[in-house]
Amino acid sequence: MRARRLQGLVMILPILFVGCSGSEPPGATPPAPQAQMDMLQLMRAFPFPHANVLFDAQARDPEGPEKLQSMSFSVYRWWEADVYAGWAGVENSGLALAEMAPLLLIPRACSNGNPAPVGREDWKAAVDGLVLTGQAAAEAARTENVDAMLEVGEQVTNTCAACHDLYRDVDLEGGERCTVAAAE
Repeated sequence: MRARRLQGLVMILPILFVGCSGSEPPGATPPAPQAQMDMLQLMRAFPFPHANVLFDAQARDPEGPEKLQSMSFSVYRWWEADVYAGWAGVENSGLALAEMAPLLLIPRACSNGNPAPVGREDWKAAVDGLVLTGQAAAEAARTENVDAMLEVGEQVTNTCAACHDLYRDVDLEGGERCTVAAAE
């Protein structure tokens, strides 16, 4: 009976590998990514919760005595459970920032309908900075040291401010987010 199961598995494995070897014909161009969210939705879904995990790790050891208070509003908490929390969660949040940063370059609208300035050089530099900052935060988390997170925290703050100061925190009432005032 066991030999029959093994034979069946041996016969199925090549089919699975053929199916996973790439569905695109050679030379085919994968479809270009398309925005599904406006910029505010994207920011609230990815950088906001993950940056908050990094900020929280500056003040509280995610595996220390304050563990239940640590990451209390985190993507890694579910009621009293700390699914994927701890230092691994902090590392993952740094990597999530680095991984998602290129999504900020996909043309999309801002929440006010203005096009996001994804083609501007300062925007592209800020996205590159977010990749590097996420990588640095992940590396600091690997040390499992709150002081290391405190050091990288300023980098996280500055990286976020590079965009927020120009594009988010301007004329909040007049709907001018995502635009840059003309140089005087």
